[in-house]
Amino acid sequence: MALSVTKHETAFKYKLIQETACTNSAVTNVCDTSGFIHSITIINSNNSSASLKLYDSETMSLGQTLPSMVYRIPASSTTVIEIPDGMPFTYLSFACTNNPNPVDATVPSGGTVTVRFLVSSLESASLY
Repeated sequence: MALSVTKHETAFKYKLIQETACTNSAVTNVCDTSGFIHSITIINSNNSSASLKLYDSETMSLGQTLPSMVYRIPASSTTVIEIPDGMPFTYLSFACTNNPNPVDATVPSGGTVTVRFLVSSLESASLY
């Protein structure tokens, strides 16, 4: 996995979070604070579909903790989900699996999945 977090506290109130190798290994509490998701970009280079699972949980166990949201991504495609007013979260955690079933924990097969989140904090004066 290659998680990167870019913040621009002096110019913007947003943070870009990118995982270039999203797998069935949970990425937990990536923001260290609560906030809003404004955009999700999922790039699936797999030759089969994949699923992004979002969890509003500081810790989670893939296959046992039920996700808050599941997005199915077709093979060899890019999906952009825009949320203009933002989707609130307390803890932003996520993982990618092969199937959308909430308890599926199999690794996506045949390529890589890149996930990007554009998020803002609940406190506009203090960014992360």
